[in-house]
Amino acid sequence: MPKPDNSPLPGKPASLRTRDRILATSLALFNADGVAKVSASRIAAELGMSQGNLHYHFRRKEEIVDRLVRRYEQEAGPVLAGPTSELASVDDLWLFLHLGFEKIFEYRFIYREIDYLTTEFPSLGARMRELTAQGIETLKRLCTQLAAAGCLRASEEEIAVLALQMILTATCWFTFARLLPETEDTGPGRAAYQVLSLLVPFLADNERTYVEYLRRKYRA
Repeated sequence: MPKPDNSPLPGKPASLRTRDRILATSLALFNADGVAKVSASRIAAELGMSQGNLHYHFRRKEEIVDRLVRRYEQEAGPVLAGPTSELASVDDLWLFLHLGFEKIFEYRFIYREIDYLTTEFPSLGARMRELTAQGIETLKRLCTQLAAAGCLRASEEEIAVLALQMILTATCWFTFARLLPETEDTGPGRAAYQVLSLLVPFLADNERTYVEYLRRKYRA
């Protein structure tokens, strides 16, 4: 793994710059190898610092994990809240989904290791359930708006199931992908493709053509 850029960041005290570098390096390592396999000593080694210096900023690896999860909550919350204006086309829904894909991929270790993390951090379970519920409710609201605009042909019950399935696919993809053959594409583009595929049977003809175009772009 390439060494992170340790050059000073303008406008921040040195202590905050160091904490940011620790968090960025830890996130990359957790995403690559998993929280359980990454020790505090390895994080320090990647940064080229002593363990004592690392412990000055974060006394335990668990504090780093907690800070990363809280940062994810802060960044994902506004995304999962969705647009405030009424949706009039699938393009608006796609933007919401795309931003969600990006954020989940950035912090993919959380969903890939959710069982381990909720065992090690009991309070994390309730927080992630709340965030997931927010995403489901937002998708239900947006799909209901698209149905009212004539872009989506689905009942209230179908929309509820669709919203849950879309969140399920997006958040569980990086765990499920490990079960696929090694020749399969398992990256974030494939996850986006699968989520968009769930929409297709419910779309009006002109919206379906556009989503088919988007799906091809994700698999290109």
